[in-house]
Amino acid sequence: NTGAKYAPGVNPLPNQRLTHNGGDVQKIVWAYTGAIQQGEAYQAYFDSQVTTEDVLNTPVNHITFIANVHVENSSHWFDPGENNTDGCGQLQTWQLPFGYSGQNASESLPRFQSNLQKMHAAGLTITLTMGSWCTSFPVLPSEEWTPTEFNQFVSYFEELRQGTFGGVLDGIDWDWEGFCKEECLKGACTCGWNDTFCGSFSPEELAQGQSWMVDGQKTMCWIMPTPSSMQVMTGITHYMKQAGYVVTLAPMSTAVYTGAPDTSAKQNMRNEFVKWRMQPYPGGQPIDGSGQFDLLEMVDGVLLQWYSGFDASLCENSNNPHACTCDNQPDPDYPNVLNVSNGDGLIASYWNMNGGGGNMFPTTFPVRCQACGDSVILPNGTRGTWPCFPQGEDWFAPGDDTTNTTLPQIHAAALQKYVQTHNGSIPYWWVQGMTVNSKCPRGLDCPDWQYIGEPRYSRQIKLLTSLNQVMDVSKVSIGFEVLGIDVQVQMQAWADPALPWSPATQAQMANGTYYFPCTQNMTKDNINQELRCSQPLLSQQWGLKFNATDIVGLSNALNSAVGKELAGVGVFTLDGMMWTPPGMKIRYWFPELMKLNQTFQIPCHGDACGGRT
Repeated sequence: NTGAKYAPGVNPLPNQRLTHNGGDVQKIVWAYTGAIQQGEAYQAYFDSQVTTEDVLNTPVNHITFIANVHVENSSHWFDPGENNTDGCGQLQTWQLPFGYSGQNASESLPRFQSNLQKMHAAGLTITLTMGSWCTSFPVLPSEEWTPTEFNQFVSYFEELRQGTFGGVLDGIDWDWEGFCKEECLKGACTCGWNDTFCGSFSPEELAQGQSWMVDGQKTMCWIMPTPSSMQVMTGITHYMKQAGYVVTLAPMSTAVYTGAPDTSAKQNMRNEFVKWRMQPYPGGQPIDGSGQFDLLEMVDGVLLQWYSGFDASLCENSNNPHACTCDNQPDPDYPNVLNVSNGDGLIASYWNMNGGGGNMFPTTFPVRCQACGDSVILPNGTRGTWPCFPQGEDWFAPGDDTTNTTLPQIHAAALQKYVQTHNGSIPYWWVQGMTVNSKCPRGLDCPDWQYIGEPRYSRQIKLLTSLNQVMDVSKVSIGFEVLGIDVQVQMQAWADPALPWSPATQAQMANGTYYFPCTQNMTKDNINQELRCSQPLLSQQWGLKFNATDIVGLSNALNSAVGKELAGVGVFTLDGMMWTPPGMKIRYWFPELMKLNQTFQIPCHGDACGGRT
C-alpha cells in the first residue's frame, strides 16, 4: 500500500515497497525453506543444506521458514522440539537453515543471526511460517482469542524478532491447512480422508473429530479451518499490521479459489479464507472493539498453493462433472502419469498400509491430476476405473513383517515369479489395494496452463477474475513445487528383497545425511545384489510446471482481463531452484528461474549471480 507504515528495520514484501517519496517495487520470488531434518524435499540433496551464499546468488527476495510452529498460545509458540500432540504428533523442528539449532541455541545464535542480517541487508524479506500441513490450529468457538491475547502475540513476536532472529524477522506467513488429532508420521498414520464419509460433514462437524474404520483401523478425517480459525488468524493479522509487520498468506488451493458464495447445505465447498475473510463472524469473539476486518485486504501478499495434493472432497461435492477432469495438456516432459518405458525416470513411491510401510517401484505412477482406482473421475467427466498398474504388477502384499514374519519369503517368491514371467526384467511392483488420489493441477482450484480445446490460461483467468471480486489479485503470487525430481539416490534391500531403503544409518540421519548418491542401479545381471536407484521426489512433484514463459504469459493475460498483473511466484522449496557453487550439480529448476528473472529483474547480491545456467 502506498505510504503503508512499517516498523523500523522491516523489509516490506517486495510488491509493497512504496512510499510517498517513491519506492522499489519488485516482482516477488517467494521461497519456503526448512531444516534438512524436516522432509525429503531437503534430504534428497544428501547433506547439502541451503547457505547464505546460495541465497545471495539466487534471484529470490522473500524467504519464509517452515518449522511446524504451533500457535496454541499467544506467547512462547516458538518452541523447538515441542510435540504437537493434537497435530499428528509431529514436532516443531529443532533446526532452521542458516545455522540455528534449538538443541544448542546459545552457540548457534551468533552464526544464525549474522547470516540472516546479511540476507536482510541485501533486501530480502524474512518471515516465519505459522503452521504447516498437520500442525493444529484453533477450530472451536471456545478457542477464539481476545484483544489481550492478540496483543500478547505481537509482544512475543517482537521479543522473538530481537532475541532469536537478530532484529531482522519482518513478519509472519500463514499456512494453516489441515490437521488430525491422531498420529500421522512417516510410517505410522491414522489420519486420512474418505470423500463420501469425510466430505459429507460441515467444517464445524469435522472440528469435533470424525472417524471411520480402514482395514480394522480407526482413522480420523482431516480437520479443516472453521470460522473460529479465521477469527484468530484475522485478529493476529490486524494487530501485526497495526504494529507495522509483514503478514502473508499461503492457503491451500482448496481454501482460496472463487469469489462466488458457497451455497452448499453443509458449507463443505471449502474456500474458507474467502467466505470467512470478514471477522469477527456474526457471534464471534470481538477482535478490536466493534470493528470488522477483512483478512484478504490486510495481508501484504497471497501465495496460491497450486500444488496441493488433496482436494478435500471439492471434486466429489461439485455440481460440475468436469470440474476436476484430467483433460489438461501438459508438456511431454511433465506428464500426468509417469512411465518408466517412456524414460520418465526411476519411479519410486513410499507406501503405508496394513501396519507396514516402504518404497515401491512401479512402472507407472499417476503423479498429478489423474486419480487411479475404482470410481474415480475420468477425463471425459464420468466415473469409472482407472488402473493403477499394468496387469500382474500388484504382487506385493502390504503388512507388518515384525508380526507376519513370512512376508519376506512371500515377497521373495513373488519377486522371482515376476522376473521369470517378464523376460528376466528387473522387478517392478505395486502394493496390493493401494490407490492414488488426484493432485494439482485441477481445473476447479489449481488449473493448468492449457486444457484440450480451450485457449491457453483460460481456466486460470476465470479463477483469478472471480477472486478479483473479493480481493486485489495484484497481491497474488502463483505457487509451484520445484522439487529435485532429477536427483538419483542409492537404495538397498536387506531381509526383504522388495523393501529397499536408503543405506544411511540412524547415526548418519541424526547428523543430517539421509541419502547417498546413486552408484549402482539394478540391471538384469545384478538383481540378486538387491541394489537399485530411485528418484524419490519424482512421484511427489505436484501442481503445474514451473515455466517462465507461461508465468509471464499468464500475468500478461490477467492484465488484459482485469488490468492487474500477478505479484510474482512462490515455490516449495528454495532447495530445488537455488544457485549452487561450481563443482556441485545445477539444481533442476534454477535455469528456469534465471529465465524468469530476465523479466522479473530481481537484483542479485552475491559474487556469482547467474553464473551457472
